Amino acid sequence: MKVFLVGMMGSGKSTIGKLLSNILGYRFIDMDEEIEKSEGKRIRDIFKQRGEEYFRKLEKKLLKEISQRREDLIVATGGGVIKDQENREILKEHKTIFLMVEPEELLKRTEGNDRPLLEGGKDKIFDIWRQREKFYKQFTTAESTGLNIWETCVKVLYKVMERESLSIMDSVHKVLIERKALEDIKGDVVFTTCSVQKIYGEFLGNPYIFPDGESVKDMKYVLEAYKILCDIGFSRSQVVTGVGGGALTDFTGFVASTFKRGTKLFLYPTTLLAQVDASIGGKNAVNFEGVKNLLGTFKMPDLVVIDPLASLSMNDERFKEGIIEAFKMSLISGKGLNYFNDELLMRKLRDVEKIIEFSVKEKLRIVEKDPHDRGIRNVLNFGHTIGHVYESITKVSHGVAVGWGMIKETEFFMKRKMSDRIVLKLLEDFLAKLDIGSLPSLDRQRVYRFLRNDKKFQSGRVRIPVIRAPGNYDFVEVEIEELMEVIW
Repeated sequence: MKVFLVGMMGSGKSTIGKLLSNILGYRFIDMDEEIEKSEGKRIRDIFKQRGEEYFRKLEKKLLKEISQRREDLIVATGGGVIKDQENREILKEHKTIFLMVEPEELLKRTEGNDRPLLEGGKDKIFDIWRQREKFYKQFTTAESTGLNIWETCVKVLYKVMERESLSIMDSVHKVLIERKALEDIKGDVVFTTCSVQKIYGEFLGNPYIFPDGESVKDMKYVLEAYKILCDIGFSRSQVVTGVGGGALTDFTGFVASTFKRGTKLFLYPTTLLAQVDASIGGKNAVNFEGVKNLLGTFKMPDLVVIDPLASLSMNDERFKEGIIEAFKMSLISGKGLNYFNDELLMRKLRDVEKIIEFSVKEKLRIVEKDPHDRGIRNVLNFGHTIGHVYESITKVSHGVAVGWGMIKETEFFMKRKMSDRIVLKLLEDFLAKLDIGSLPSLDRQRVYRFLRNDKKFQSGRVRIPVIRAPGNYDFVEVEIEELMEVIW
């Protein structure tokens, strides 16, 4: 497959092209760079010395040659390649995507650039847009105004890739892993967030939109959701669908499990963290009085549909937190440690899909043995007891907090000769590669308050999983005061 990216200067063709190359494992070609190499001159110098007509001949020749190559390619074209009808006919023979960015945003993006066609003033970009608009719109459009580079990548992937079912699991509840699954969202009422609506709005119909992130896990939004369901006469036989990250799936699960004593529930997790952990296993919760997940229920979703492409739309911090939760599952099981390689960090799609399927299978295996979190399922709390303290006090992302929590809990048990040095070494090396920052100092009184209100504590003690070695774990009862000391 060859994917050609067309669009105005500043639309991100080269940047997006390189990212797509990493994701799909295709070779990347920037046509402007290829011409500069062959001529030994920058584009602006070719324009000045030989003129635009000469440049367009070079461009046409290169486009013909690339189109005939027998390899998978991602190609960033020059902004004006579509002006020529013969070029347009060549591009129509392949998957060509127009990166649509409004001219006002293009003007901001090109500020300070020395592009030859803008020498008459930056406002010329509006004239160029008017001249080319009819040509660009002959191709499949990926609207990327207001989107970041990763969100734009997913927009393009949805245009060029085929829908494909990758895995079906059905133990404690049904899970489908399917590329482009968000094209066909099922359910009677859809709850989603602002960010998800911005990227996938064309597939969502008329959803009810809630805030992004942890702020949605608040009783005022639960009450708002109840009112929505009441106002439309929602029945227990109908389906509440949640499309979003872990906070949104937690929130939707809580609403579905408590409204009329429980309705049907479908979840479409869109972040890597939600896909490998939060949406799986039927634990639903909201926050209360500043304490994370203080109010919660157990209700298995009737269906979880995971689209790996959606996980790629996350910024670096959000993507990394999903990897951290998956790495936790690898340490617990002692399997899959080789999945966490450089290609995963580059978001190579096949590697991302591997850790999603691996993590879901491992979590379902544990949940099946202990669906209500009374025994073995507690091992999934590894890193979370201390991690939730970091998350609540510093407001750092959940995944980063869990990473710090795993380090601190492992240090705690190493001092007691209960955890092998290899566990800490694996954690330190992996988290250093992710570059999640150093551990902050915390106020002792605030730490005590959060630990005391942690739902896992009983009579001042908490049952914490200890990873003795990868795949070998146990549980230990720990006093609050003992745990307090490890944070400093």
